[in-house]
Amino acid sequence: MLDSMRSAASGILGKVIIGVLVIAFAVWGIADIFTGFAGDTVATVGDEEIDSATYDREFRIEMDRVTQRLGTQLTPEQARAFGLDRSALSRLISIAALDGAAKDMGLAVGDDAVGLDIMTDQNLQGAFGRFDRELFRQTLRANGISEERFVEQRRKGMVREQLVDAISAGVAAPESIVGVVARYQEETRTAGYIILPPSLAGEIDDPDEETLQAFHEAGASAFTLPETRDISFMVLEPEDITQTMTISDEDLRAAYEQRRGDYDVPERRDIQQVTFASEEAANDALEKLRGGTATEEIVAELGLTMKDVELGMISRAELLSPALADAAFSAESGAWSEPVSGPLGWSIFHVGEISPAKPSTYESVRADLRRTMELELAQEQIYDIQNNIEDARAGGESLADIAARYSLTLREIDGVTDDGKTRKGDPVELPEELPDLLETAYASGIGEQIPPLATAGQGYYWVQVDAITPAEVQPLEEVRERVLSIWKERKRTAELQALADKLVERGNAGESFEKIAGEYDRSVLTMPGIGRNAQNDTFSRTAVASLFATPEGGFTSGPVGVGDSLLLMQVKEIREPDLKQGSEKYAEIEKNVRDSIEADMLQIIVTGYQKELGVEVNAGLLAQITGASTTQ
Repeated sequence: MLDSMRSAASGILGKVIIGVLVIAFAVWGIADIFTGFAGDTVATVGDEEIDSATYDREFRIEMDRVTQRLGTQLTPEQARAFGLDRSALSRLISIAALDGAAKDMGLAVGDDAVGLDIMTDQNLQGAFGRFDRELFRQTLRANGISEERFVEQRRKGMVREQLVDAISAGVAAPESIVGVVARYQEETRTAGYIILPPSLAGEIDDPDEETLQAFHEAGASAFTLPETRDISFMVLEPEDITQTMTISDEDLRAAYEQRRGDYDVPERRDIQQVTFASEEAANDALEKLRGGTATEEIVAELGLTMKDVELGMISRAELLSPALADAAFSAESGAWSEPVSGPLGWSIFHVGEISPAKPSTYESVRADLRRTMELELAQEQIYDIQNNIEDARAGGESLADIAARYSLTLREIDGVTDDGKTRKGDPVELPEELPDLLETAYASGIGEQIPPLATAGQGYYWVQVDAITPAEVQPLEEVRERVLSIWKERKRTAELQALADKLVERGNAGESFEKIAGEYDRSVLTMPGIGRNAQNDTFSRTAVASLFATPEGGFTSGPVGVGDSLLLMQVKEIREPDLKQGSEKYAEIEKNVRDSIEADMLQIIVTGYQKELGVEVNAGLLAQITGASTTQ
């Protein structure tokens, strides 16, 4: 509870996020939820289903989030080791339980509210701050989701917000808890301190040979050269085939006639679209507009601005449905269309400037069309060529001979580690367009015939392992100076820590700090107002943590923020905060506590509905998506 109180959160989005994250692992407390049912459903919570596409997308998002944090690309195996497969599933199960709870409570959102929410979503607005149809379509395509499903998911999200609002309504943060959190977060301390440099450990003599040998053996991993592999690979892309293509002018002209819609500039119109919840409301507004009522007045009655209804210069294809396009592109310039039903309600359109269509010419697009057709033909043939190459490999032909026959390049990379470096730690330049290149090479043996892999484009590539240099511990004689340096460094650190421990013991036994400091020709320095989460070049987080674990008047030690020295510290004074109710800081802490209580309440409800509705997980499909072994 206290840990979650220390978290910050704000707004409804923060409440939802906190609630979902806090309950992310609640599902794993339910026994016997894993089953082996077939189908495309990864999990069910009552009547709510989580399909494979939704889970795969959530799992990938979770992997990308951790990848960005760590700065290195995670493999599915590493993601499973971190538990990302379960956290992604838990989050989706928690959301499904919320949907089930909302349905059970009879919560709903109407079409007009959903439509308005989508139209005013900043993430779906273009450069001019209005709803952008093309951006909307791109968002749907990028997420592999239909318009109907997008609207339904948005509706469910709005219903979940209603539920969270109902849960959080009237929640108050008890003053006693706010006080505890405030004292913990805002307490400060004044520390007296001196710095103990490594030189105080004295001269460190060389160890005897037996000690050095034992140290080398105990720390063998620090002196081990990693395994490396020599690999070669060959890439076949559609572009590699186009040079063999011959397309007649007759075929080009025929293709142009079939595709001229891709090259003709369509008619564009400056359009305003006003959407209503019902046909009756649309007709009433149309009558007023044709009677002279200003558009701004009608739009204002809907709670919108003109930016919300101005679509700009658009083509027919940029409208959400053919029916809407027919209405908007049949009206005269300066006129309003009749009401028409669309995905978001009943719409009327006002047409302003009209930019007429501009047909293309064969000569103007000939070169681009030829290139397009060459690539299309290459994409059709590349699979057959890939099969021919596989037949040749099965017959014993080498990659080098195959590359020469098809005028492809066989590239080589020597001495690469599994993380893409040389043994010295220098990065190796790897082709970005070949995903899983290293992973495949390190999962295969020398000379093993590895099946072709897909490139990032629409091609194939083949990789083979030519040589393996095993990991090896460097003999002591080769790394003697490095081993000796590390041993002395650790010995010096241990000696300095032992000295600090003795001085802490003396201070806590009653000796004055000034007397101890004087023995080392030092004066006691003072650092006032140190906060619990403070950190700087002098005071490391470890040292500050030690300081806050020590009573007033007590001594302790810890490392400096930068360097190898240690701090000998005494807690001179502990100051508790004097936060007044109504102050900005008090309000911030009170809000955090309130958000935490709301999250706990949400967790209780979701966990309860998980149990009431029942949770089932398709273990086989889950393993298939994440690449896990079903025997685990």
